[in-house]
Amino acid sequence: MMLRRALLASALAAPAASRPLGAQPARNPVRLVVPFPAGGATDSISRLYAPVLAAKLGEPVVIENRPGGGGIPAAEAVTRAAPDGLTLLFTTSSTHSVQPAVNPRGLPYDPERDFTPLALICGTPSIVLISSTIPATTLGEFIAWARQRRGQVNYGSSGVGTAPHLNGALLDVLADLGMEHVPYRGTGQVYAEMRRGEVHVLLDSPSTAAPHLQSGAVRAVAVTWAERTELVPGVPTTAEAGLPGLLTNTWFGLFGPARLPAEVKARLDAATLAAAQDAEFRQRLFALGAEARPGGAEVLTRTAREERERWAGLVQQLRIQVQ
Repeated sequence: MMLRRALLASALAAPAASRPLGAQPARNPVRLVVPFPAGGATDSISRLYAPVLAAKLGEPVVIENRPGGGGIPAAEAVTRAAPDGLTLLFTTSSTHSVQPAVNPRGLPYDPERDFTPLALICGTPSIVLISSTIPATTLGEFIAWARQRRGQVNYGSSGVGTAPHLNGALLDVLADLGMEHVPYRGTGQVYAEMRRGEVHVLLDSPSTAAPHLQSGAVRAVAVTWAERTELVPGVPTTAEAGLPGLLTNTWFGLFGPARLPAEVKARLDAATLAAAQDAEFRQRLFALGAEARPGGAEVLTRTAREERERWAGLVQQLRIQVQ
């Protein structure tokens, strides 16, 4: 049985290695490597995107989840893939903006040199969430409450160097609150502590926060985009709430390995952007807690670089280090 499986795997793998994207005969699957586990926001969006991309390419598209390590191992794996257009990285700002800012010398890849940018797909803001045990209903009221308790207030995150960590640190610096950072292994633990009033504030995505908002465990006091969003209707922007510098965005984009042949890159450029612009995809994306913000390779490169430089400045200011 094991020998038969090995032979079958070999037979399936060999043609894929010999036929790049678009070569005849077709039907080689394009792999979207997702650096996070099944069931999460990135995985859900990738699975919504995959069939749309398959239709634009005329090739089957499959999802390969490679979670762990903040997305670094998955990103590295794509840099080592053959530049044939059959292995792509469906990722977020974590691998190309946050991790390079937090751990610039420890990454096994260069976020620009080792990849071919293809398309910016969508984005999601963070929501400033406070524990419902706190007697505050606005961001301004929370800031006033926290300043009266300097040294006693904290913010939670899913680990050092994660987006919730950096977003919380930015809130702390801008509002001059002197909060303590309390990292956990996941935001699920943070919400449990917020329900008990042990953690006071968290910046998280709309999709992850939704059930906890519905349960009343936390309150949404601001959204970190420059404009309001129907993802969290009725919640003011941070600028409206009196903290205009607190602007953050988790973007989702698609990269290939470096040195893609020109004809393969041109085909992927067109298909990946067309898929991100698809009207039905955009509508269904909203239900997952994200807004379509399609852009080509140049837009993706600029977005990733600007976010990376911004976070690098904050990391240096606060002397954040990966343990």
